[in-house]
Amino acid sequence: MNDAGTGLGGMMIKVLLPVMVLCSFCSSAGAQVITIAEARMDSDGDGIPDLLGETVTISGIVTCETTLFSTSGYSFYMQDATAGINVYAYEAPGNMSPGEEWELTGEIKAYNGLTEISPASVDDYSYVGNPGIPAPIQLVRNQPISEALEGMLVAAGDQGLTQWVTVATDPSSAGGGYNFDVWNGQTVIPVRVNETTGIDVSQVSSGTRMFMVGIGGQYDSTEPYDSGYQLLPRYQSDLIIFNPSVGDYFHLDVSGNPFAPARGETMQIEYGGPQGVHFNLTVYDRAGRDLAHLAVNSPAGDIFNWDGRDDWNEFLPMGQYILMLEGMSSEGDRLTTTETVVIAAPLE
Repeated sequence: MNDAGTGLGGMMIKVLLPVMVLCSFCSSAGAQVITIAEARMDSDGDGIPDLLGETVTISGIVTCETTLFSTSGYSFYMQDATAGINVYAYEAPGNMSPGEEWELTGEIKAYNGLTEISPASVDDYSYVGNPGIPAPIQLVRNQPISEALEGMLVAAGDQGLTQWVTVATDPSSAGGGYNFDVWNGQTVIPVRVNETTGIDVSQVSSGTRMFMVGIGGQYDSTEPYDSGYQLLPRYQSDLIIFNPSVGDYFHLDVSGNPFAPARGETMQIEYGGPQGVHFNLTVYDRAGRDLAHLAVNSPAGDIFNWDGRDDWNEFLPMGQYILMLEGMSSEGDRLTTTETVVIAAPLE
């Protein structure tokens, strides 16, 4: 937890606690309501919420059933426009449903890096309305789950752009659920599927292409609690298996070449090969220096748009480059092919 949250906004009200000034508005019961970002704020970056142990009141939209992530008690997630948070309690109203907005009062806690709010009784909950489940935050290619996304509904893989994520490891059973990793571009996102969700992962294996939705979670038992971020699918419908028309022969194809990244242009790249081949896709300059690793040990082919950036997220200068695809079979056979890529100067 190294998110500093957002600055204080709204009407400023000084309360009797000497170490903090809370803002926002008052609930119908007279309690002061703060944003979820304020509730989970970690201003010194030590991985521990500033309000740890304090009792606060928040208002947010419920994004899953109250018992979805727990076999005992209640563990669910809420979010507002600023942030998300886990709600962990032994009592909760029986009529809470996803898409509803509730106001609740509870103690701020932390568990293995995950910020929680823990109401003491059903009297600490108050129904506000039913605005509906918010749209998930769309991860861009190569974006990981991070502290800012903890507790928020997130989408990995963009169906509108036909940019999927690729399963990197077979699901393995662990502690009442299944763990596996997916590649979002060249960024690994750990996925945790709890058995309590009833999600079937039998069709998921290394190389499966998917569009996914889930809640940003964290499980990190070591200070400063800045790793262990994971995606938590809620329902079977959160896992959409995609079967694109990538040929099963060894190939590398590009279109939109030359292109000018400085004008916002991209080049489409498609690569693929037989089942069992792992791929490395690398951009080299004319001197043979590797500048951009677009695929590293990928278990399946892909189709995506490259924006001309290198491994340091900088646009490559105009000139000619070599795009090299390397495939390695399970028997140790090595296949290679290349394409010449031209980055053009922007028109004046």
